[in-house]
Amino acid sequence: MRKLLSPYPSTLLRRLFHILLLPLTLLATAEVRAELSSPRIIRVYPLGAQRGTELELEIAGEFLANTTAVVFDSKEITWLETTSSSSTQLSGKVSISRDAALGPHLLRAVTLDGYSKSALFNVGQFPSLLETEPNNEINQAQSIPHFPIELQGRLDGASDMDYFSIQVRAGEHWNFDLRSIEYGSALETKLTLLDAGGHPVAFNDDRSDFDETPWIEQTFTRSGVYFLKIDQYRGPRGFNFGKACTYTLRISSLPRIEIVYPLGLRLGQTTRLNLFGIDLQLLQRIYVTPIRQAEYARMTYPYTTPVHFHSDVSSAAETPLVSGKLVNRSTRQLQVEFTLSGPYEPGLWRLWGVGPQGISEGGTIEVSAATEYDEGNASQADWEKGEYVINGILRAPGEKDTFAIRGLAGQTLHIWTLAEQLGLPHLDTVLELRDSSGKKLAGNDDVVAGQGNLLGNSDSSVFYTPKEDGNLQLILKDRLNRAGENYVYRLKVKKEAPGFQLFTSPENFTVPRGGSAVLKVHLIREAGFEGEVSIWFEGMPNGVEAPKAKFRADQLFEPNADGADMIIPEISFQIQVPESLPVGDYPIRIFGTPTNEESKADRKIFEAHTSTMIGPLLDVWNYIRRPLPAIVITVCDSPVGQISTSNNQLSLRQGETTTLELKVQQVPESAAIQLMNLPEGLKYRQLGRQGEQVTLMLEAGPESSPGTTEFTADVRIGKRWISTPILQLQILPLRKISKAGS
Repeated sequence: MRKLLSPYPSTLLRRLFHILLLPLTLLATAEVRAELSSPRIIRVYPLGAQRGTELELEIAGEFLANTTAVVFDSKEITWLETTSSSSTQLSGKVSISRDAALGPHLLRAVTLDGYSKSALFNVGQFPSLLETEPNNEINQAQSIPHFPIELQGRLDGASDMDYFSIQVRAGEHWNFDLRSIEYGSALETKLTLLDAGGHPVAFNDDRSDFDETPWIEQTFTRSGVYFLKIDQYRGPRGFNFGKACTYTLRISSLPRIEIVYPLGLRLGQTTRLNLFGIDLQLLQRIYVTPIRQAEYARMTYPYTTPVHFHSDVSSAAETPLVSGKLVNRSTRQLQVEFTLSGPYEPGLWRLWGVGPQGISEGGTIEVSAATEYDEGNASQADWEKGEYVINGILRAPGEKDTFAIRGLAGQTLHIWTLAEQLGLPHLDTVLELRDSSGKKLAGNDDVVAGQGNLLGNSDSSVFYTPKEDGNLQLILKDRLNRAGENYVYRLKVKKEAPGFQLFTSPENFTVPRGGSAVLKVHLIREAGFEGEVSIWFEGMPNGVEAPKAKFRADQLFEPNADGADMIIPEISFQIQVPESLPVGDYPIRIFGTPTNEESKADRKIFEAHTSTMIGPLLDVWNYIRRPLPAIVITVCDSPVGQISTSNNQLSLRQGETTTLELKVQQVPESAAIQLMNLPEGLKYRQLGRQGEQVTLMLEAGPESSPGTTEFTADVRIGKRWISTPILQLQILPLRKISKAGS
């Protein structure tokens, strides 16, 4: 299990990060009004549920009190009603249609202060069972009544672990598939299967090099009771995943598709896919569908996968679906032919298998318009005739696949691989380009260096411009010289010069009427691209200036000094909107071009996009991303007041009191300040107010429970709640009174 030495950047590193970047800021001329509180979702629980059911969904976050609705990326998932709400907690009833697409879906809260950041909710095919506490010990194990099932749980706090008991019969075969990181949670877990005596039978923490979630596959030789232990990675420093700690444990006997070769289909022709796995003879139908935005679990910047930045269809019935023709079928292997002859879109697609046990997920493949070759006929490939793909396998340990390429002076070639980005479990490609004498000319290991899912993209990408005509040797290998039938890759070659990519933050960009807010544009340089980049905005709302700016040539996209994160150049644009602009959403477009090409008619233009980041280190790390269809300015009414405190951490003992000092601005004297989500046994009252200063007293009764809790101070003005950020309160046990003379 590969881990970070330090899961979080130090305060000093963060300060150095901002000092080094010194982003250019376009200052607004108008005075900024009261700031909008940016709503965010930290946790969704349960992490998923079965389609065709209704459930109570709990959302933990910040500044959620003004939520008016929760919206999903599909009309087949509906927020029926809100049952409770506060700044930090939101609950409501959700209905999932029987026809809803399986897998992750994007959701966000709609509030009077704009949209929250996106989160994930997963639609499953099996009944869901909620975890019941206490189950921290094996003698408290929660009984699982039947299989297949999807357990929905969470590990609250660093000490939490969950035990479940199951009853099996000899000869039964079950898969224990624990899902978290790529499904909207930050939780990294360990899964242990124990016998009736509590002795380990099987253990897993990482199912593969690039997927840090557990998988256990077990054929039971003895009937009886077994236990499942779900624990979390803590690390040498007691790492805590906080509230983003939910998981789904799916227990099923679904056939498992482990290998797909080739990893792509070509539009307009018939392709035979070879599937390898377990119990494949049970699959009766194989089909493919375009990947939805919520399924882009392996998107990084820079991205070398084909990413689409447009909206998904609103229902599963509208989703293109192409079924394959089964040719040969056995327990371990299945062959299926696909013909994509319709008006389908190139890009990433998902493979699915249907059988009596349910629907198996077959991973991600690429649908391409480029000419496809394999290792046997790759010598026919010619980049001068257009982009092409070579499908290959590294079968023998230490194997190096070598391909001949004709190089022409001044003609830049882009050569890259797709393997890990499509979900391949192990292959870490390395590309080398050599001349006819064997001299190395160029090479690449990773598209972007990193550690596990946190940052890296272990596929490879090389740009090379020959200085003279001649034959080149392209060599592909695994970084650790590993091999096997599952070391499958797609090697792509195209005449293409390096460029750059642009993305914006925040995802939920919101501006109050008559006020301003900062929208950041980030620059990702591809290897070999140098020089200035000019940026401009188009489609701005009436009365909003369309700004322009330039990235300097010395602003580089590169690893930070600690090697654990990236320096990403950014420009901050202060966007000012007039008071007259109506409340609503305003999609805009942002473009960039190399400054030295700005006056050319055939200049290269690159469009910026935005995406959602899901992970524990939001806005700092490139953790798990999903592309979003548009950059949107959301205009809201200005907040009517503010409430804040300089002390966001309080402590008191049972039976004692403490005070909380608040600063209020534009809050009427008659407006009552409330402390929300206080635990039982805590009381409070307002001691007094002097101008903008309000003093509250908190008292912990003897019956209050020791521990740390979170709360907010809130005041309602008209139809709008004004809240502080999350405050922490630590309740300490009663003081022990020593006996006289002791």
